[in-house]
Amino acid sequence: MDKKLAKDYITESLFILMEKKDYKDITITDITNKAGVNRITFYRNFDSKDEIINKYLEKSFDEWGKEWEESGDSNIAYRLFKYFSDNKNFIKILYKSNLQFFLIDYLVKICNPSKEENNILAYSKSMFAYGLFGFCNEWFLRDMPESPEDISALLNNNQKEN
Repeated sequence: MDKKLAKDYITESLFILMEKKDYKDITITDITNKAGVNRITFYRNFDSKDEIINKYLEKSFDEWGKEWEESGDSNIAYRLFKYFSDNKNFIKILYKSNLQFFLIDYLVKICNPSKEENNILAYSKSMFAYGLFGFCNEWFLRDMPESPEDISALLNNNQKEN
């Protein structure tokens, strides 16, 4: 089996299982059985269930980043709201399993606060990542009643008022 195809089957199988079962109760055997691959194939591609989610986030955020660059849009908040909207099913699966910390971790990674930067810059990047996640989180928990454009405008209006 093609390596990319095997990765896709394994990833899709985990997400299907997460819709029906608690994440902590899903075994590698459950995933391989659902994907129609053996354990060796699983471990050639992933070290753990968590790595499947991290690799999926990496791939989807890489695509998001390329799309953002091509758009020429400087509004990261809008682009992130659009990501949440476009990936609502995946995000719903993460929330169902109480795994939204994967999203927070990735946002912090994107904002990239580092120890080499001065404190105010690093703290600001971290605050921005967590604040933006907080906005996305509340929007998601309210079932995303606004469009990405509308929620972005709401955030921008809030910033102007403060």
